[in-house]
Amino acid sequence: MGKITVVGIGPGSLEDMTPRAKRAIEEAAVVAGYTTYIKLIKDLIGEREVIGTGMMQEIDRCRAALKEAMDGETVVVISSGDAGIYGM
Repeated sequence: MGKITVVGIGPGSLEDMTPRAKRAIEEAAVVAGYTTYIKLIKDLIGEREVIGTGMMQEIDRCRAALKEAMDGETVVVISSGDAGIYGM
């Protein structure tokens, strides 16, 4: 089994992201999140696999991220702000 990490990307600027959140994104093979937030960190994502869904598709996004982790991938699920408050 792989691993899922949930991180908050802060208010949207790469300058405001914590080093720990940035490292989790850089170490992940798969990045999952709301498509608007994915766009905010596109420079960090590079060629990684992306699971991006629209608003109100959180369950689908979670299922896809879980499947990737069950297949052995390291997955990061991003949210805006503080993942402890805004993470799905």
